[in-house]
Amino acid sequence: MLDDQSRTYDRFLPAMLFIFGLLIFSPFLGSVHLFDWDEINFAEAAREMILTGDYLRVHIDYQPFWEKPPLFLWMQAFSMHIFGINEFAARFPNALCGAITLPILFLLGKHLQGRTIGLLWSMLYAGSFLPHFYFKSGIIDPWFNLLIILGVLMPAFPAFRQRNIVSALVSGACIGLAILTKGPVALIISGGTFFILAAIDIAKTKEISGFYQRIKWLAVMTCSSIIMASLWFGLEIAQHGTWFMEEFIRYQIRLFSTGDAGHSGPFYYHAIILLIGCFPASAFALKKLFDRSSASLDIRLMMIVFWLTLILFSIVKTKIIHYSSLCYLPLTYLGAVGLRQILATQHIRRALNIGLLCGIIFWTMVLLAVPLIGLNLQSILPLVKDEFARMNLSAPVYWSGFELGIGMIYCIIGIIGWSFLRKQTMMEKGVLLLTCSTIITLLTFLPIIAPKIEGYTQASPIAFYQGMQGKDVLLYPSGFKSYAHLFYSGKLPPKEFPEYARLSDEELMNGASKKPVFFVAKIKRAQELLLDPRVKPIHELHGFTVFQVQSQHVSKQR
Repeated sequence: MLDDQSRTYDRFLPAMLFIFGLLIFSPFLGSVHLFDWDEINFAEAAREMILTGDYLRVHIDYQPFWEKPPLFLWMQAFSMHIFGINEFAARFPNALCGAITLPILFLLGKHLQGRTIGLLWSMLYAGSFLPHFYFKSGIIDPWFNLLIILGVLMPAFPAFRQRNIVSALVSGACIGLAILTKGPVALIISGGTFFILAAIDIAKTKEISGFYQRIKWLAVMTCSSIIMASLWFGLEIAQHGTWFMEEFIRYQIRLFSTGDAGHSGPFYYHAIILLIGCFPASAFALKKLFDRSSASLDIRLMMIVFWLTLILFSIVKTKIIHYSSLCYLPLTYLGAVGLRQILATQHIRRALNIGLLCGIIFWTMVLLAVPLIGLNLQSILPLVKDEFARMNLSAPVYWSGFELGIGMIYCIIGIIGWSFLRKQTMMEKGVLLLTCSTIITLLTFLPIIAPKIEGYTQASPIAFYQGMQGKDVLLYPSGFKSYAHLFYSGKLPPKEFPEYARLSDEELMNGASKKPVFFVAKIKRAQELLLDPRVKPIHELHGFTVFQVQSQHVSKQR
């Protein structure tokens, strides 16, 4: 199957990989509500595009939202036009991205290193935990990552070696689309990658002319990316002035320099996430990540992208798992290179053998621990010190015990794959089983386990928000950040004070709105509101409390 000389199925493989991607990434996308913050944030922006008809400027709660450009939101809005405003529509663009990514990785790998690398790269990407999981999500990163890698790999193609300006223009167009997807970090990473490549080349060859050629290519690529990005940025400035762009830039600077509330972490945060979350690809890639002997341009580019991204987001104060997701593509590529060497030599190192077994055991323990905790929650609750977490865990979530089967199946298939890898005649089957164990696990996780996890974290308030659909009320979280109330209450464009940002809790409690006003608060904030005569608690939602502004008190205030 992995022999470079085999060409029998090459003509059909991209189409087969695309169909395979749709089959593993699309099922059950609507089986669980969107998760706060990012999933609901982007879906809400797309929903408001549809309701307002304004597809140029991004809005949240019908106020300008300058944190993200609109390209991915346009995809979601288009999907919602087809499938309706729901979870499936919000996540489908990434499922489609996954179906597109697998044949692209095969074709890129085949062109750069041969058919074996193409197959192994697509297999490892689909068969590693986080790379696979994000194609089932509603966040921006899968499309951003694909566009960045397409742009960055241009120098590895013959056109770049011939100093062909077309490759710089194509690369810049991909990077420009990535900027329209997530922001200027795309230009920072791609430009930094090419600059570091040029600096390394001059350090090795001592020839300044080659450095100038690289910088000239980089300049053309940068101009091309800026022109592509200006299709939206320029139009926004032309129509609305510079205020929105100024806020957008300030937000990007703040993101790099300060930790977002609840999303800080240690410097090594992303390194641990990549090692565990990208298993088993990370195990095969580990040695290659520190190998400086390779003269292959594609491998050098992948190593630069990986280390630049990892270091950059390790420095950034805000630590969120998907910030380092661009590392998934170079990590799985280097994993494919390392795995090809193992298959070619028919030898697997003892350290790697032990590492793979440890990874299988770790993920088995995680997959078994989640249902075991759910089945024994009443015994565990007294040990939980945080009152809000304890109230969350008191939500009525049913565990049958069959959920343990997911971890058991993963363990059985994974151990069989691991044992096959140790046998020279069974290595290819071992690789296939090892990646299939992850795919099967994640196919069953979303419809079976994810709704139960959500039952503890956000199902109760979301059910309340959904019950408020169609009602002419104002509904806000108090004391915490959320977007769930907007999407799941189906909030319509406001007729009151539309020119202002959201009024403060104090203003609303003092009667700034003629509509009924509801606040949802977590325990700590709820304890404060219980002492305020202007509001009355009306619902308890397993750690959340719903308050309604007292109309009698408001009329007295007036």
